[in-house]
Amino acid sequence: MKVLYILDGSAFIYRSFFALPPLSTKSGFPTGAIYGFMRTVFSLLKTEKPKCFVVVFDHPSPTTRAKIYSAYKSKRPPMPDPLKVQIPIIKELLKLMGIPILEVEGYEADDIIGYLVKKAVDMGFLVKVYSPDKDILQLVSDKVSVINPMNGEVFTKKSVMEKFGVPPELIPDYLALVGDKVDNIEGIKGIGKKTAVKVLEKYGNVENILRNFEEFKTVFPQADKEKLELSYSLVKLQLVPELDLKESDMCMKEPDVEKLKEKLTELEMKSLLKDADVIFRSISQKGLF
Repeated sequence: MKVLYILDGSAFIYRSFFALPPLSTKSGFPTGAIYGFMRTVFSLLKTEKPKCFVVVFDHPSPTTRAKIYSAYKSKRPPMPDPLKVQIPIIKELLKLMGIPILEVEGYEADDIIGYLVKKAVDMGFLVKVYSPDKDILQLVSDKVSVINPMNGEVFTKKSVMEKFGVPPELIPDYLALVGDKVDNIEGIKGIGKKTAVKVLEKYGNVENILRNFEEFKTVFPQADKEKLELSYSLVKLQLVPELDLKESDMCMKEPDVEKLKEKLTELEMKSLLKDADVIFRSISQKGLF
């Protein structure tokens, strides 16, 4: 069975930057996010030996969500300059490794991943998505699993249900009710995790709550219909315009191992240098390019 591996590059870079101790070259160039990111990619290449692998990034342009809700993600601190300067280097290293990169103007990585997952499943792939974001769990199905690259936790339909009390397709409804502090999505005051599950057991989904809002409001008088509609629209994945992607666009290309090693030497990452030879020799022997 064909397998497509997708890494949520933006989410992982951001979280690894704050989770790992600061590193830098002798000249003072920050490298902590680069190192953490490369360690994860190398680990995936070593254990999974993927033929098809895409890293997805947020596009720097304003997103559709920010346009409809200016406070979206406003509680997140601005991206620190030491992180900003590392992102172009990470993309350069990915290209040297032959790993495709995808970003679409106006859309977040989550939305692009949603598009890729549907496209890949239609092409007959099983899909493994590496992302720490809860929003991505709405994509889990019999053919799609989500792995948190920060702790290795694997989400299947069964484990999503066990952890959240709702199936994957109701994750947006669940998050709209409980809120998501990371993205500054309020939720409804008085509705926590257990109550959200009970509400969804009764109403089925947020759309049914909105259709029966007067009844719902008798139990939760603090609820605001417009805010709930907004929260729901923010946590649902946005529809990305059709992209002219072929299967070959999602698969790894021949890496430039020598230039990769030169760049890792420049970044003073000796341990990664040792791994690069072993990993890419093994992948090449498997005839994956």
